[in-house]
Amino acid sequence: MIKRRNISEKEEKYIFADRKLVRAELPKRRQNSNKGSFGKLLLLVGSEKYKGALYLSAEAALRGGTGYVRYFGNEENCSELLSKFPEIIAVRGRGRICEENREEIISLAKSQSATLIGCGCGVSDALSKLTLSLLNENIGNLIIDADAINSLSLIGKEGTEALKKTKNTVILTPHPLEFSRLSGISVAETSENRAEIAKAFAKENNVILVLKGHRTVVTDGKDVYINTSGNSALAKAGSGDVLAGFLSSLVAEGLTSPLKAAVIAVFCHGLAGERLSKKYSERGVTPSDLPKELAKILSKM
Repeated sequence: MIKRRNISEKEEKYIFADRKLVRAELPKRRQNSNKGSFGKLLLLVGSEKYKGALYLSAEAALRGGTGYVRYFGNEENCSELLSKFPEIIAVRGRGRICEENREEIISLAKSQSATLIGCGCGVSDALSKLTLSLLNENIGNLIIDADAINSLSLIGKEGTEALKKTKNTVILTPHPLEFSRLSGISVAETSENRAEIAKAFAKENNVILVLKGHRTVVTDGKDVYINTSGNSALAKAGSGDVLAGFLSSLVAEGLTSPLKAAVIAVFCHGLAGERLSKKYSERGVTPSDLPKELAKILSKM
């Protein structure tokens, strides 16, 4: 945990996300409520090659508290997902999550509180086109992760221009290399001044940016939050899928702003890694351990 006395003068203009801040910002669940009170989330995630991303993001979304979690995918993935999580509402489409299903996906997304796209989808031109279609439609909250970010990077300026022009609230969740591909800024250059580069990118491109890594930066181009939780237990494939699903769930609930939801999700995700490390060690924690721990953390926050 970062101690305030160790913060440099340069960092004083940033907001540090710690337990106190997250407790203050995390809204209580209303008791006079029903499943419709806590939003609807659409998952456009996973593929034949990366089914694990589908399971990890889906469980994290369920544990985050959204009233409805929908998954759009092919017959096989829908059946397998339902066998593991019967709470999911599965919508069966044709083939892969791509442009051939555009009209059905856009229609679904417009009726949701938030849409997550990218985790384990595989980088492709088809995913680029679908992500652009979602940006060009008015669907509300759109979280773009992993392969959807990489697919946008394939089309260069067209991708960033779509971000600037969209009417949606967009949250990007790249790790440093994904950010480099999208922004054109090298990993080395970004690492020298992560907070200011993230802030400038978010402001220029009309997004909320979650720049992952040690001391993850969350910014909307105005306010800059520096995360204070986490450790090397999270440095494993699949951890980002859990974060994306959990973050999207908090956004879909609509109990706080998308920016605050991202800050809360990042802090809780890091804290889950810390808590699980006490039981399994930083080496022994797996991403599959994280969703249930996140639920426990929410109960104490």
